[in-house]
Amino acid sequence: MALFSKSELENRIIQKSIYSSESTVLREGIKNFCVHDSAIVYDVFLSHSYKDKKAVLALADEFKNKYKLNVYIDWLEDSELDRTHVNAKTAQTIKERMQNCKCLLYATSENSSSSKWMPWETGLMDGLNGRVAICPLMGGSDSNFNGQEYLSLYPFLSYEKAESGKDTLWINEGSKYVKFSDWLKGKEPYSHI
Repeated sequence: MALFSKSELENRIIQKSIYSSESTVLREGIKNFCVHDSAIVYDVFLSHSYKDKKAVLALADEFKNKYKLNVYIDWLEDSELDRTHVNAKTAQTIKERMQNCKCLLYATSENSSSSKWMPWETGLMDGLNGRVAICPLMGGSDSNFNGQEYLSLYPFLSYEKAESGKDTLWINEGSKYVKFSDWLKGKEPYSHI
């Protein structure tokens, strides 16, 4: 099983940017994801550092197109939220969206520790439904992830490439694992013997 590579994800955005500016690519991503329906149920709340926006946009695109997952990203779905003037309304909007999400994936990278929102979002989702997993954005194509501090309390996401092209997402906890789709339905990772 493999982990998502931050550099590979960012390269997908760069490749799209060859034919148009980076801001156009990001605007297209926003247009493709914007739904503006407060009642929509999302499979994934993608918690991340805004500094990783290129990799996160590519990851969300992959989740949507390859794995058919509905992903919530604040700056895509609720672009009217002003990141420079966070207030009680901002927090309330995020809380409401999280209540409509089946799980939270914490996209960890070297930038995560500078985010003030990621720990708050993780704690909130853990309290809401307990479906929290770490989505390591690795520097290369490493296949091992060791969570640090409180992140090690949660399982982590990986994927398996299939020759048929139908890759599978997995939730891993030590030597136990379960398909992501089953985990969303409440199954816990287990040993496969």
